[in-house]
Amino acid sequence: MIREKYLSLIIILLLFIGLSSCADSDTGETENDPNPVLLISIDGFMNEYIERNETPNFDQFISEGVQAEYLIPVFPTKTFPNHWSLATGLYVENHGIISNSFYDYELDARFSYGAPDGQHDSRWWGGEPIWVTAEKQGKTSVNFFWPGSEATFDGVQSTKWVDYDGSIPDSTRIDSIVAWLDPVGDIQADFGTLYFSFVDSRGHSYGPDSPEVDEAVIEMDGLLGYFMEKLEEVGLTDNINILLVSDHGMSAQSEDKVIILDEIINLDDVDIIDWTPVAMIRPDEEKTNEIYNTLKENEENYRVYLRDELPERFHFSNHYRIPEIIMIADNQFTITNREYFEERGVVPGMHGFDNMVPDMFTFFAAKGPAFKSGAVEGPVESVHMYELMAYLLQIEPAENDGSLDEVLKFLKQ
Repeated sequence: MIREKYLSLIIILLLFIGLSSCADSDTGETENDPNPVLLISIDGFMNEYIERNETPNFDQFISEGVQAEYLIPVFPTKTFPNHWSLATGLYVENHGIISNSFYDYELDARFSYGAPDGQHDSRWWGGEPIWVTAEKQGKTSVNFFWPGSEATFDGVQSTKWVDYDGSIPDSTRIDSIVAWLDPVGDIQADFGTLYFSFVDSRGHSYGPDSPEVDEAVIEMDGLLGYFMEKLEEVGLTDNINILLVSDHGMSAQSEDKVIILDEIINLDDVDIIDWTPVAMIRPDEEKTNEIYNTLKENEENYRVYLRDELPERFHFSNHYRIPEIIMIADNQFTITNREYFEERGVVPGMHGFDNMVPDMFTFFAAKGPAFKSGAVEGPVESVHMYELMAYLLQIEPAENDGSLDEVLKFLKQ
């Protein structure tokens, strides 16, 4: 009788535990599989582009989601350093992509995205991108373009990726990424990236205040609308977390605002790793002090630093690829040489300046079940996006410079 009594108690207890578990599940207290995450970059896009144009699809996206007052890029404010910081959560000194093109004297090779080895060779790309972090932890990631997405890290790559080809129509990129994210499709990706470059290209060619840029913004608004329609077709409208970002802003340039470098120093005494608006200067042996002192004596419309004396906020000192002298042009100024200037002049739009120059501030909005709706929050540094994406995917982040605390303000509480 005693054994039967205890057996009955055990059965009742097990039933109670089972019912309690069901109740927790009904109230959403158990951890569910996360919604897919998509990171979309519109190169060279700024808040003011939306403010001055009719952009109904951006307006709807923002009204249904959350927006930062502005996104603060990393220094220098160029495309490849910033896209890699978005992907890895690392400042430039910790990932090593110091510009769009640069020479590595240890590898005895030049990094350039157009070169076959540039995008595929993981030796260039320090850190761990979010899609690799996801793949290592059992998630499926896909990339329809992102700087560095063609490289392999620790033998790991996205499940699906595409070599960069700017001629691929933007609608094709959208169709493909939606198909890869389709919850009943062949891939059913957990994470994806998507990239558009034409707004940045128009900004360089015509300047940020040009009607050509406004036309590009309206075109991008149409593509965003098309993208949202495609999401609806596969049932993802309310079941995906979308981060809409840009890498940097854009500043108007003028031929009245130039710094002719070969009229200040002898270019035969240096290698110029990058020209403008951040001149990265590698002096010949024993010439560092002489070159630096000359630049310092003539400091006008620029600031010059020895690498180890750069302000800490730049996070641009502790990597071997960064040369000894860094010369930063004031906003809207171009660093060039006489021959190049007389042959080609100055492009109407440029970025790369100090990342705290307002013209370099850029765009961030997010929409999805994890995010607030109809909210505008304060500015945030782009380096924190990696932590945000890892949190949304419920994966353990790799070592990075970001902080989840900095992005919690965008999420539902």
